Amino acid sequence: MSSKNTSVAWPELAAFVLSKELNDGEIGSPGGARSEIPLAAARLAQLTHAPNLMIITSAAGFVTNNVGRPPAPLFHSTTDYRNIYAGAESVLHFMSIFRTPRDWFFAGGMQVDSYGNLNMTAIGDVKAPKLKGPGGAGLSYAGSVARRYFIYMQQHSRRSFVNKLDYVTAMGYGSGPGEREALGLVGGGPALVFSPLAVMDFCDATKRLRLRSVHPGHTVEEVLDNTGAEMIVPENVPTTALPDNDVLEILRTQVDPSGVLQNLKGSRND
Repeated sequence: MSSKNTSVAWPELAAFVLSKELNDGEIGSPGGARSEIPLAAARLAQLTHAPNLMIITSAAGFVTNNVGRPPAPLFHSTTDYRNIYAGAESVLHFMSIFRTPRDWFFAGGMQVDSYGNLNMTAIGDVKAPKLKGPGGAGLSYAGSVARRYFIYMQQHSRRSFVNKLDYVTAMGYGSGPGEREALGLVGGGPALVFSPLAVMDFCDATKRLRLRSVHPGHTVEEVLDNTGAEMIVPENVPTTALPDNDVLEILRTQVDPSGVLQNLKGSRND
């Protein structure tokens, strides 16, 4: 059995944890701009346990699979045309991109609240924002129709995990159970939130954010001190499992040979 490697950058840990949520034969989208982590997660899943996983690289419409292909650079954006040389098997017609069902989707955020609602639009008054974000793009659509989606936050602080969003770009569970269904949203909603400090999921009964594990070197108290959103904390919270050396080697030599994940910035206080 391979030993565990404790020298793992948090974006690498994110790619490993999120890869395990993807199943063989599924199809989904890692997102668009600055999507290194979800793209790495999907590629890692293909090379470990899900060889028939299909990746639609966002608006570019490349359907990719890296199994049996030479290692390719991990690009910062799935919309980068160079993905067509990194395992693309077909290119979808533009309108087909929106008509193809998604089993999964990934989303980043400037703010996330206790029910997985996301803000990617603005901090402060949307008409005169303190900080303007990239906006929704396909986030609102994909978050409404995907069977499930995963949120990855590059910072974990009281500014990013909040009780009330400054603007709702994409709906998670609204204000609780039944709200997605009442609005006619066919997708299942957010399943997981990953941050540089912890992994969180959502309680089935209340749809509230729940602490699932804390990364090595961090504590539950540290997570709570840096979280402004209300969160359910189980009595026993395990440590996030690290990839073994075999998986880490695949991640570093086949998924991300140029070391993009190791150089990503982000922390609890950024």
